[in-house]
Amino acid sequence: MRGPDRQTGFTLIEILIAIAVFVVMAAMAYGGLSSVISTRETVTAALDRSKTLQMSVWRMRNDIEQIVNRPIRDSFGDNQPAIFGSPDIGLQFTRNGWRNPLGDIRSNLQRVAYRIDEDNNLVRAHWRVLDQAQDSVPVESVLLEDVSNVEWRFLDSDREWQDRWPENSTIGASATSVQTPAGTIASSYAPPLAIELRVTTSAWGDLRLLFMLAGAER
Repeated sequence: MRGPDRQTGFTLIEILIAIAVFVVMAAMAYGGLSSVISTRETVTAALDRSKTLQMSVWRMRNDIEQIVNRPIRDSFGDNQPAIFGSPDIGLQFTRNGWRNPLGDIRSNLQRVAYRIDEDNNLVRAHWRVLDQAQDSVPVESVLLEDVSNVEWRFLDSDREWQDRWPENSTIGASATSVQTPAGTIASSYAPPLAIELRVTTSAWGDLRLLFMLAGAER
């Protein structure tokens, strides 16, 4: 006759080995999951930065390529050229094509400025009116963050690059205006043929953007 089957269990060593194997596999799985999550976050952040850059470039191109020769009166009552810019004050201009989906009673022209703020951001500002009053306040939005350098250049009718526009202008009474020689008319300053922007950011390094002006004389 066969004797009763002997039931055997796991020894303590076998249990410890099984636990150790489980711990190792769990750690590997967690490490893999953590790596996937970290990679996903990195890719998402890179895509967000790329989207921000693309939107900023599109915004600037849409603005600058629609510059028109419409001088304005600033909040001090002084006439300002349709476009002016320099290393000190950034870039300011009048553009066409301001969309009006709600049908508000206003012009389709818009005054726009680009400057670096105190937090080293490249900021876009626009005014709700062209000829400003003393209480006119611009609407601002940040385009690029952590900007360490910005250079604007202007291509004149002789195909020469200038670092300010109009060429013979100086900084005005405020930090956001210019003065032109006495006797000149603001409307006599035609826009440049093209505008170049060189900007350095922590995310993208050195960037060079070239904008051709549709209304400029060729």
